[in-house]
Amino acid sequence: MIDTQDRSAFRNGATIRISYAGKLREFVIRLNIPQHKSLFMFVRKMTVAILVISSPAVFAQQQQSTNAEQLVGNLLKTNDADGDGVITQSEAKAQLKNNFDRVDQDSNGSIDRGELTALAKRLISNRNRSNTPRRQGIGGMVLPENVELEVDIAYHDEHERQKLDLMLPKEDSKTARPAIVFIHGGGWRSGDKGGGMWRSLPLQYASKGYVCISVNYRLTPDRVNVFGCIEDCRCAVRWLRANTEKYNVDPNRIGAFGNSAGGHLVALLGLTPDESDFDGDAPYAGYSSGFQAVCCGAPPTNFMDYGKKTNNGFTKLAGSDDGVKRASPVTWVSKEAPPFLIIHGTKDTTVPVKNSDDLNAALKRLGTDVTYMRIDGAGHGVVGQKSKETFPAMEKFFDRVLAQD
Repeated sequence: MIDTQDRSAFRNGATIRISYAGKLREFVIRLNIPQHKSLFMFVRKMTVAILVISSPAVFAQQQQSTNAEQLVGNLLKTNDADGDGVITQSEAKAQLKNNFDRVDQDSNGSIDRGELTALAKRLISNRNRSNTPRRQGIGGMVLPENVELEVDIAYHDEHERQKLDLMLPKEDSKTARPAIVFIHGGGWRSGDKGGGMWRSLPLQYASKGYVCISVNYRLTPDRVNVFGCIEDCRCAVRWLRANTEKYNVDPNRIGAFGNSAGGHLVALLGLTPDESDFDGDAPYAGYSSGFQAVCCGAPPTNFMDYGKKTNNGFTKLAGSDDGVKRASPVTWVSKEAPPFLIIHGTKDTTVPVKNSDDLNAALKRLGTDVTYMRIDGAGHGVVGQKSKETFPAMEKFFDRVLAQD
C-alpha cells in the first residue's frame, strides 16, 4: 500500500508510507516530476524501487522460494507419470534423465520432492550467481580452496566403471592422515561417484583433513551379480592401502560411508575378513580391504529375512541360496567388527528398518562399539532428509574413531 499526496507535494518532499510484510515504514522522498509525465507512472516505478530498498534479502528469498516451488511443480508435471509425487528412472525425461544419479542424492532409485526442491534452488542460485571467480569442480560443484581433486583413477582394468575419484588436502602433513571411502547406492544397478553427496561429502571431509575416495563399481546391468559389486569395492580399498605412502594415508585409520546398497557394501567390507573368497583374481591381493570405522545409511543387512517373494529376487541377485547368506552382512558379525554408526528411518519402505535393528542387535551382543540412529518417521532417504541430525553425527563419529592416538 502506498499513501501519496498530490503532485506538488511530491515535488516538495512527500512522506511515503509503505505497508510491507505487516510493518509500516515511512520514507521522505523529493521527486522531480516533469509536467508532462504521469504521477501514476512515477508512483508505480517507485513502489518497486522502495520495496527492493526496504528489504532486498526478504524479497529475494521469497521470490526464490516461489520460483523453486514453480520449478518443482513443472518438473513433477512433466516427469511424474503416475502422479505419486516421486519420479523414478523410468519416468524421468530429457535432462532430468541424463542427470538422474546426481539429483537422486540418497541413491534410492527415485527423486522425491525434497530432492527436486534442492535441484530447483541450485538451478536458481546458479542462474543468479554473480561473476565472482570461483574454483569449479567436476559437474559445477565448487571445489574448496584447500582441496585437490583427481577424477577417474582406475583401480582395476577390467571395466570402465572400475574407477574412483580422489580428494585430498593440499596442505602437507607431518603425520599420515585418516581416510574415508565413500560408496554410492542405487540398488546395485545404478548410481555414480560424482553425483550428489558422493561428491559433496568427500570434498567437505577433505577440506577438514581427511583423504577421501568416492568409488564406482560394476553394476548388475553390467552382467555381474552382487558379488561383482563387492569384489570391486574391496579392490578399491586395497588400491588405497597400496598407495598410502603416495597420498600420506594412515592404513590403520580408514573409515567408510555408504547409503542403501552402498550401506550394504561398506557394512559387508567392514565385517568380512581379508582372507574371504570375495576377491577373485583382483589386484592388490596383499592388502587389507577392511575398515576401522563404518557408517551405513539404510543398509540391507539380512537378505534371508525379506519374505519369500522378495527373497527370490535376492537369490537371483546373489546367484544362489548360499549366495544370499554370504552377501548378508549379519552373517559376518564377529568380535573383530570395527565401530559402527547405523542410520535408518522407521518409515523406510525400500529397506525395512528391521535390517538395521538386526545388525545393531548382533553387534551389541558381541560388545561392538555401535551407535544406532533409529529416526522416527524418516524414509529411505534418511541421511539426506535428516542431514541436520545425520551429518553432524557422522562427522563426530569419524573424528572420534579415526582420531590420532
